[in-house]
Amino acid sequence: MPEFRRDIILDEWVIIATERAKRPEMFIEEKVKIEKPSGMICPFDKGNESMTPPEILRMDKNGAIINYTNPDWQIRVVPNKFPALKPFAAPGSVLHGIYNVMDGFGLHEVIINSSEHILNLSQLSEYQLSLIADVYIRRLKEIKKDSRIESVIIMLNQGRDAGASIEHSHSQIFALPFNSPVLEKELRGTLKYYRKYKRCAVCDILSFELKENLRIIFENQYFVIMQPFASRNPFETWIIPKSHHPNFENIKEDIIPAFAQCLKIIVDFFYNDLGNPSFNYYIHTGPLHTKTDHHYHWHFELVPKLSIKAGFEIATGIDICVATPEDTAKFMKEKITKIH
Repeated sequence: MPEFRRDIILDEWVIIATERAKRPEMFIEEKVKIEKPSGMICPFDKGNESMTPPEILRMDKNGAIINYTNPDWQIRVVPNKFPALKPFAAPGSVLHGIYNVMDGFGLHEVIINSSEHILNLSQLSEYQLSLIADVYIRRLKEIKKDSRIESVIIMLNQGRDAGASIEHSHSQIFALPFNSPVLEKELRGTLKYYRKYKRCAVCDILSFELKENLRIIFENQYFVIMQPFASRNPFETWIIPKSHHPNFENIKEDIIPAFAQCLKIIVDFFYNDLGNPSFNYYIHTGPLHTKTDHHYHWHFELVPKLSIKAGFEIATGIDICVATPEDTAKFMKEKITKIH
């Protein structure tokens, strides 16, 4: 029988359509080999550095920050050539009749994940993924110095269906002068939960999930990979730190490899075992200048593009997930256990 399941953080309901649910293996897509067309020039490839705006950061394969003229780079951070936000705009809103309007103030940066022309994160090693996470942390700490910026979204679009306009693997950073609506809903929900129970909602989720062990896929000393109980999408996958902390940028350097291990496991699974579907991932991290220590818990979410939102979802705001998180977690765990 179909179930309504409540997301205890956002206080929203989803439908797990058990009677129309697909088996996990039915989501496996035919892997399509994509090659760079002959003569195509990619602005993110090594040797084409002049095709991007002046860079913000350059890191070599050993994780050292290097001079902008050093050709032996692994990761570069550059301003987006066509930014959605601009740092020289003025923060603050004004009234336009009954409406509020403000300049598009903020930051929009691109992290080029590799000097090689790679299309998929699974082509990178666990160590290379740890360097990307290190760059995320460095940029968060630097952006935090600007008191005008309140929240940061770190995200990656992989594949055309996920919105990637350039196939060369890259992440994006958006820095906003206010909390995004999603973050604001998470903050309200976790604060409400904390006030009621005097505990962190995500810590309670983690404790319950580890005990029930139906949606847990993998865990190491510091992190857990799981499918959320109220999944909105088939194979929606989270990485949650075992230790409570609101901000991603404050994780200790020595646990970055443990996060990279989890990220590598996930991207390898989607590439090798699910046919390389397009996906989006996000790091949900707390506000930069507002204390949320007691109730907010940063986490990572990856959502593959395996279903399309139709009329019911759009009209009601209630998502229908056509796969149970218990089945998809079991499927993922079986595939991953064979390797790890």
